[in-house]
Amino acid sequence: MKKRILYVVQFIITVALFYIIVHRFQFTLDGLTLKFQKPVWLVFSLYFSIILIPILAAARWNVFLGYTGIHATFNELLKINFESIFWGTFLPSSDGFAAIRLYKIERKYAEVPGKAGSTVVAEKLLGFIVLCLFALIFSFKLIFIPSIFLFRLIILLILLILIVSMLVIFQKTFYDSISNFLLKSQLSAKIAIFISNLYDSLVKLPKLKMMVSAVPLIISIQLCTFINVYLLFKIVGIEIPISYHLAIVPVIQIISLIPLTLSGLGIREGAFVYFYGFLGVKPEIAFAVSLLNFLILNGIPAVIGGIISITTQLQKRGISR
Repeated sequence: MKKRILYVVQFIITVALFYIIVHRFQFTLDGLTLKFQKPVWLVFSLYFSIILIPILAAARWNVFLGYTGIHATFNELLKINFESIFWGTFLPSSDGFAAIRLYKIERKYAEVPGKAGSTVVAEKLLGFIVLCLFALIFSFKLIFIPSIFLFRLIILLILLILIVSMLVIFQKTFYDSISNFLLKSQLSAKIAIFISNLYDSLVKLPKLKMMVSAVPLIISIQLCTFINVYLLFKIVGIEIPISYHLAIVPVIQIISLIPLTLSGLGIREGAFVYFYGFLGVKPEIAFAVSLLNFLILNGIPAVIGGIISITTQLQKRGISR
């Protein structure tokens, strides 16, 4: 019941944010209709969504899993990623599918609870740090935005908290304290073992080797998402230097991680309207591009994931019969 109530609340907030944005800027259907002036660039956008990003994401995850001694096949990771995007669409935050990935990889490799799941945690931590660095470095291009200093300060604070937290977490003293706490806690034995194993696997990951191997892949995936926004604006005939997208999109992605709405919808669109408005982009165009970007990078993979999920369930039922 609590989960249902939470879902309904998030749905209401999502709808409310859409209504506020549309009402505030008096959007019209004609204004929201994107007129593709250079549709040929859509081919590259779809290539990112369907082929390049999924391949890079599976390769990135394989690197993390390899350091735990788990050797998953490339097809397995592709399948889990697509299915997770589908189910993650119904969760709060723009990165809700990470929780689904953790759940699915744990079910797949359940011999040591927490071991496979630690790779998702490590990947998210490292990816978020890289995203914050992108936002911080390129934010100096956005000196014309009045509140950019505050955003820069918040991002810097988040980055420092992440780095300090990681340094503390990987200390043996802290590890021993957590282990003792789990033993004495009121948590069920199954949950305590899972958390303990996850933390133990996380601590044992070779940090330097992992960063050297995984960071280039993380940067490549994030660059694809930034360039995709650049291409979508190019498609509708709006030429904005790529450096501005490298500054704006990471900030928007960080903001859309706030778990208030389903898949970050509404929050992301509001951020697009706000930031790209300083570059002279009409609010309805920024709003529509944000939705198109979501549909291409999340919607299409989610449809693929949904088809895979349904097909898998039908196959399982056929086998059981």
